[in-house]
Amino acid sequence: MIAMSYEYTVCSALDVERVSHGNGGGGSKYPWYNPRIPVGEGFHVPRTQSDIDTDKGRPGVPTKQLAKLGIKYKTYKAVKNGIPGYMCERVK
Repeated sequence: MIAMSYEYTVCSALDVERVSHGNGGGGSKYPWYNPRIPVGEGFHVPRTQSDIDTDKGRPGVPTKQLAKLGIKYKTYKAVKNGIPGYMCERVK
């Protein structure tokens, strides 16, 4: 049997900077981290009226990660061009 050599460093989670933002390691599903979205603007996520009525499908804001960058969003029910959904508005 051949012995394998693995390189690693034992450390605290506080010693590293996370470069993935959840979502199964596939990156963020929504443009939370887009620096070109100014305060007062954001993005609309379309949902069915049934989803809106039952409070389903609301995008989850990655609050802790955004706070480290000085960014904050609020989400609320909204209709854009007759399409129901959630507005994700950058407030900071």
